[in-house]
Amino acid sequence: MNIDPLNIPKSQKSFAPWIEDKDLENPFPEDNLKIFLAKLDWEYHDWINYWVEKNGSDFANSFWPNGTKKDWIWGLALPLLSDIQQKQSSQNERSLFGISALPGCGKTCLGKWLEASAKILGISLKVLSLDDFYLPSNELDLAMKDNPWEVPRGLPGSHSIDLLESSLDNWLSSGSVNAPQFDKSLRDGSGDRSGWINTQADILLLEGWFLGCHPLDISLNQLEKEFVNHPPLTSNEKEYRSRVQNQLDKYLPIWQRIDRLWHIKLKDFTSSSHWKVEQETQMLRTRGSALKGEQLLSFVRMIQASIPQESLMNISCDVRIEINKEREILQILLGDRIKG
Repeated sequence: MNIDPLNIPKSQKSFAPWIEDKDLENPFPEDNLKIFLAKLDWEYHDWINYWVEKNGSDFANSFWPNGTKKDWIWGLALPLLSDIQQKQSSQNERSLFGISALPGCGKTCLGKWLEASAKILGISLKVLSLDDFYLPSNELDLAMKDNPWEVPRGLPGSHSIDLLESSLDNWLSSGSVNAPQFDKSLRDGSGDRSGWINTQADILLLEGWFLGCHPLDISLNQLEKEFVNHPPLTSNEKEYRSRVQNQLDKYLPIWQRIDRLWHIKLKDFTSSSHWKVEQETQMLRTRGSALKGEQLLSFVRMIQASIPQESLMNISCDVRIEINKEREILQILLGDRIKG
């Protein structure tokens, strides 16, 4: 990594390529990115020069939605890819990465971009979603029965935790990834398993909307603050929320297996509700089936009410990416659990 920044052509002299994006209202500052890169033994100018020479900003463009801004490339995608690349080159053992982000923010597209870009660089990477490990439809319906939001999936307790654990353990010992695939458009938007994948990977990345979330008791005062702009929790919602907290305990062994956890944190928690509506509307348009109407509104309410917002907004992580309601990156920060 001894690239001389003085050799950067004048046309590439901007050390902050995202600043050139005229669609960005608030380009994120460089200082925290420099601190993060130092953790990866990268000098900031060298790192930018490296990705400029690799044409990294043009990797796998087909996997980004139209209008994706440069801050997502330079403030999230390429730093994360650099972290993955560094892990693969510095260790002989397999590494499990995680991305935690509320629904609709763009983590699925990011995962597809990472897989395609890693292939270009010769990195052995497979991305899995926590949602791929939803229970089979009959078990899923039973597990979700009587929840106050009448959602068909999404809650802690709707996943095959034993299967996920065994899949991770098998991958750690053999490098073989064997996992189910879940299609959310099946069963009129309720979703169902749609097959299995079997592949090899040195790096595995798991993404999910409450990945890394720990059980958290919350006081009445905190609860009132959470729902100041929303209808307060009903008695049924309060009772079921306690059940969700108990279910989260079962996920802790999964979180403990994650070597590097990236948290995409919203400045405004309510943004996720709007994004989820956009996401389902797009799926309905492109695939003909999705959550809609009251079913979609109930799903949005579940996101708001099922897990304490304090828990979702303060996930213990290695790297935290803060974004605003326009999905613009505000800053990249080292988390409380980052290792060397």
